[in-house]
Amino acid sequence: MNGEKDSTTTYDSKATRRPKYAIYTLIVIVILIFILILFLYLIRSPLIFRSGAYSVSQPVSLPAASSSLSLDNSYIFASPLRAKTGGESIRITVYILDSRGIGIAGKTVSIGGGSLLTVTPIQPTTDSQGRSTFDVYSGSSPGVYLIQASTGGVTLTQKATISFD
Repeated sequence: MNGEKDSTTTYDSKATRRPKYAIYTLIVIVILIFILILFLYLIRSPLIFRSGAYSVSQPVSLPAASSSLSLDNSYIFASPLRAKTGGESIRITVYILDSRGIGIAGKTVSIGGGSLLTVTPIQPTTDSQGRSTFDVYSGSSPGVYLIQASTGGVTLTQKATISFD
């Protein structure tokens, strides 16, 4: 009899523990849902995260755009930096910018990297962002090449290093 009494006591203690864990789990889930709702409310609330946008009732005059080339701000970008000879190309993007970092439209850009490379102009004249693009590939001459860009007789100070394997 002692054995039966002990087994029911053990069983009863396990049975009473299960509802407590279920209640605690339910309480934790409710708290987490409450925290999530509060977090979403605070993100969407205009009082917490205010936008810096505002309206102006009078027209604002902006300074005139400077179209003078800045060699310090203009740059050349190559992607990828390495390709295989015989057909893989590397996209060269040149940005012609003014002293404020604003693109200059309508500039004709040329690039060079040696006589062993073939340059295909995609967009040799800069767009409204000051961007022009070229594709460069090497038919059968592996090596490392230095790509330069120039516009209006001025060569950019930054150069891009690419390689063909």
